[in-house]
Amino acid sequence: MRVVVIGMGGVGSAAARFLARDGHEVIGLERFQIDHDQGSSYGGSRIFRLAYEDALFTRLMTYAFPLWEELEQDAGEELLLRCAGLFWGQANDAPIQNAERAFHEIGAEYEAWDAPDRELARRYPMFKFEQGERVLFSRDSGLVRASAVVRANARLASELGVDIREQTWVESLESSTDGVHLRLNTGDTLVTDQVLVSAGSWLSQVLGDLAPPVKVSRQTYVHLALKRGSPRMSPDRCPVWIDMDTNFYGFPEHTDHPGAKIAWHNVVDFVEPDEVDRDLHAEEVKPVLAYAARRLPGLSDRVMMGKTCLYTNTEDRDFIVDRLPSDPRVVVVGGLSGHGFKFTVALGKIAADLIAERDPGFDLTRFALSRFPAE
Repeated sequence: MRVVVIGMGGVGSAAARFLARDGHEVIGLERFQIDHDQGSSYGGSRIFRLAYEDALFTRLMTYAFPLWEELEQDAGEELLLRCAGLFWGQANDAPIQNAERAFHEIGAEYEAWDAPDRELARRYPMFKFEQGERVLFSRDSGLVRASAVVRANARLASELGVDIREQTWVESLESSTDGVHLRLNTGDTLVTDQVLVSAGSWLSQVLGDLAPPVKVSRQTYVHLALKRGSPRMSPDRCPVWIDMDTNFYGFPEHTDHPGAKIAWHNVVDFVEPDEVDRDLHAEEVKPVLAYAARRLPGLSDRVMMGKTCLYTNTEDRDFIVDRLPSDPRVVVVGGLSGHGFKFTVALGKIAADLIAERDPGFDLTRFALSRFPAE
């Protein structure tokens, strides 16, 4: 079977690898180049965790873990840095309560403290916890090396025979009795048996009037230098962390980039993906610096590096994993809403299973296109 994968980021590169491993003829189309910084799959770190407020994503992470381990083994490199996770919020607030409930539902091991707590302060002196907060610790956490994952998937897919075409995108997609016709910017037309649309923030451009309702947002993050004499924030001492009430989150120092990464999951700046301001502005950094000064006193206000990236958001923050109702030969995976990279290997496997008409072994009801109202 011939399959064209549109978008070779986290999901597309994983799906191409799985499809080629199954013996299919696969063409991977990438609008930019493998491991570009224009979308959502670039950089040195994404959090992986079991501590989700929503048990669905906790279950999806347990589904993904063995697939990540298999990818690491196949690639022969460390793609997940396991450094544990720390998650907190006011004890009476829903986010932290729901995360702890999800741990109970799947029988996960974790520790919990109510701040202030002397043992908590001793173990994690780089954080300043506030009165009344509930703090959860999980060893089933760490960071995913996003760029390294995309490069590894693409390399392995290529070795399996995938034809990866960079600087190539789809200008129109049309259904026909002899297959799905894709007209490319190169002037060529591909006729294929099945299509996976995993185009990230360019999902609506690929699908046109058939696209589900998603909004693209511009996001920023920075890496801050540590103050002289501050507690080390190396992965053996510092976990990945999320303030579940404010949606600030961050990472230990690690070798991919200098400084400790900190960001704000604050979706407010909606954009067109081809018209994004890629500069980092001082007013965008101020809230992050203010938060760090209050909660991570060992971090300085010196920005070691900063970047912009894109989220592709659904209104309910659930993903899209489904066949197009108008043409079931087209599988759509998208709308990862800023929390999807940790699942990309699983979503790539699920997409490959759908294309091969196999049971993916995971309930996709909440990811269905039918949840969106008809226009």
